Amino acid sequence: MADYIRPVVFTLGGQKFGVDINLVQSIERQVDVVPVPNAMKYISGIVNLRGEVIPVMSLKKKFSMDDTAESKGNNTVIVNLPDMKIALEVDEVLEIGELNAEKIVDMPRLAKNEETEYLDRVASVDGDLVILLDINKILSEDEAQGVREFAEQMSRND
Repeated sequence: MADYIRPVVFTLGGQKFGVDINLVQSIERQVDVVPVPNAMKYISGIVNLRGEVIPVMSLKKKFSMDDTAESKGNNTVIVNLPDMKIALEVDEVLEIGELNAEKIVDMPRLAKNEETEYLDRVASVDGDLVILLDINKILSEDEAQGVREFAEQMSRND
């Protein structure tokens, strides 16, 4: 019997990405992001989600993608990192997929470097490539510490 993985599949600028559903707390549509001055370039702001202040990360900015591309929606995927929650801005959540592990390969070494450790694996689904992200590596240690401090400061100001 084949093993399967279940990612939440979403789009960013026309490209498909996926994150492990076990790390996803919720998928939110049309959240009100409050911009925060002088935040890190890829932090769009904060969102108050059921009484919890959560930093919002623009994956387009983190991935140096064109942020002006048309998107079909404004969706947010709330993920649980080891010691914090973070909201990921995505264009559109497509599905909770079920991918055959045999059809998933490691990301080619040429596509990875120290700054892109989060590019984990890639799967071919109906002729499209889905880049599977290791969400635990989306932030470097320094970035994670900065986001933690930012979130703590915003929570105290709430």
